[in-house]
Amino acid sequence: MNLKRLGYFLRIAELGSMNRASEVLHIAQPALTRQIHLLEKELGVALFTRTARGMQLTNEGEQLRAEVIGPLRQLDFAFQNARLPAGKVEGSVSLGMPPSVRYVLAQPLIGRVSASEPAIKVRIIEGQADHLVEWLVGGQIDIALLYGPSPDDRIIDRAMVVEDLMLVGCIESALSPDKPVNFKRLSRYPLILPGSRHGIMSTLEKNAYITKTNIDIILRSDSLELTKQLVMSGDGFTILPYSAFSKEHEAGLLRHARIENPVLTRQIVTAATAQCRVPRIISRLDVLIQQEISTLAASGKWPGKLLVNPEA
Repeated sequence: MNLKRLGYFLRIAELGSMNRASEVLHIAQPALTRQIHLLEKELGVALFTRTARGMQLTNEGEQLRAEVIGPLRQLDFAFQNARLPAGKVEGSVSLGMPPSVRYVLAQPLIGRVSASEPAIKVRIIEGQADHLVEWLVGGQIDIALLYGPSPDDRIIDRAMVVEDLMLVGCIESALSPDKPVNFKRLSRYPLILPGSRHGIMSTLEKNAYITKTNIDIILRSDSLELTKQLVMSGDGFTILPYSAFSKEHEAGLLRHARIENPVLTRQIVTAATAQCRVPRIISRLDVLIQQEISTLAASGKWPGKLLVNPEA
């Protein structure tokens, strides 16, 4: 099996275009097309469907992509580590984030990494928490921020911050930070909540069961932006940490209230696998994440209780 061909295959699958892959890889398109034909001939299956919209993976192509992306990344990291002098931190790393964490952390973190460790190239990948766990274990991403500790014993995590969850409504609603809403009264609010059962949903369902509270969920949405748009339009309410809607609140587009009896909280952790092939990069990135969360917390952009003492 030609490893270069597999690398070409993955890049075409990522970009969805033979032309774009040719430009990125600096390989003439006819030569790149021939490499994919040779790979398909070797495997005896079609890997792509050629359409007007670009290169679409077949079922066999999707299966191959899922099975080789992790091992090829690990092999690439092994070469990177072998070339680096002891103690030097350099290379690419994929960082997974749920939408609400990406909203507050991604941009300032990239700025911090660029300023502190320009030799580290971070790729941010957004996904729901359960998908991030799968991608970590499969080697498709190297480190992730998750909602609480993962039950998967192959993942090592470190608690970063605990933040309160708020009831969020449109600007015309009567919600106010100085008028907390009792948890049992949530039954009176039509809620738009994530479809994923990890994070906010698991916290809400657990407390609803304990307090025997019926929750009125009128819509499931895993899109943070869509959820906020619907709430701003008055189509319902949602439950989010302040960090996930701070910009809209400051712009006068959303109102919120604290939830009490019980207070709902969410813990954010960094997570990686024990078999991570870029431990030096992950270790340094972990410190930079701690520092940026600390900075955001001190500025009020990420209200919450810090669970780490970031290095200076």
